[in-house]
Amino acid sequence: MNSKGTAQRGLAGWIRAVIVAAVVALLTGVSLWVYAVERGNGQSQIVMGDTNAADRVDVAVFAQKVDAAAQELSVQVELHPQGQLLDGETGAPRREITVYTNGLKGETLSLKPGKNPGVSDLKIALHDGVVTDYPFDRYKFDVLFAAETGNHAVPVSVTFTNADSFFKIKPADLKTDGGALAFTAQAGRSTGTMAFAVFIMAFMWGLSLAAVIAAWFAAGGRRGLLWPSLSFMGALLFALVPLRNALPGSPPIGAIADFGAFFMAEALISISLITTVVFGYIVERANAKKEAAEKQPEPPAQGPPPMVMTAPLAPVGPVVQQGHQPGWPGQHFPR
Repeated sequence: MNSKGTAQRGLAGWIRAVIVAAVVALLTGVSLWVYAVERGNGQSQIVMGDTNAADRVDVAVFAQKVDAAAQELSVQVELHPQGQLLDGETGAPRREITVYTNGLKGETLSLKPGKNPGVSDLKIALHDGVVTDYPFDRYKFDVLFAAETGNHAVPVSVTFTNADSFFKIKPADLKTDGGALAFTAQAGRSTGTMAFAVFIMAFMWGLSLAAVIAAWFAAGGRRGLLWPSLSFMGALLFALVPLRNALPGSPPIGAIADFGAFFMAEALISISLITTVVFGYIVERANAKKEAAEKQPEPPAQGPPPMVMTAPLAPVGPVVQQGHQPGWPGQHFPR
């Protein structure tokens, strides 16, 4: 009977171990699948515009960084003339090409004959978004490219690549007019950024609830000043600040992440710490008074009350009156 029970317990332990391993493998696989999807979305190239025109200008746009606080997008632009616009021997433009953009400073890019094209930096304005909505903030921006040479419009095609790992960018609403190309794109926080920010928010709530439980245990149980609990809550109070600053994207103070978790966690931990100290102090004072009373020497035992002395009684004897013989009262003697 004992060997059979031991075998059953061993089999149950192996089953639990297999289940735990399967759950861990499943969660890891899902996480890696999300990473693969996110990586594919981030590194994918989106081609827009007229790619069939023989004589055209190919514009390669690399989104470098979405600066939500400054409300601008930093991009790098490379221009590649094609067809009759390109000198096949030197790889340089045959004639001067001017490319107009909608950069914040009204940048105009130029390709000079005989000079190989370089890389230009542009900044594009963001709109329809508020940075304090972090980590659920979304933005839109407009991109415009128009090329001409010799006062003649040149068709443009755009290859858009997102290189900012903190944002997902999806171009849409493509418009072409006379060779010019314009589109609107939406930028939102990447899946990794969103998951990490939500995890930090949930973690802050968990730490604050742990501090509340510790305060309830110390104050509700009248256990006095528990220094491990006080050290734990004090460390949490100051550890949340660098934890909050570790959020990807460096959101400003006052974001949804602050009002949804950080501020409340700091308040709960502060209240728990102060409550534990106050109630612990009261309990310690009461215990000190009780110990002092127990250590006080007892007063000596009192004996029976002393006897009360009364006045002595008059001696009883014969009463002598004038004209009478001594004797007892009321006794007459013959003369």
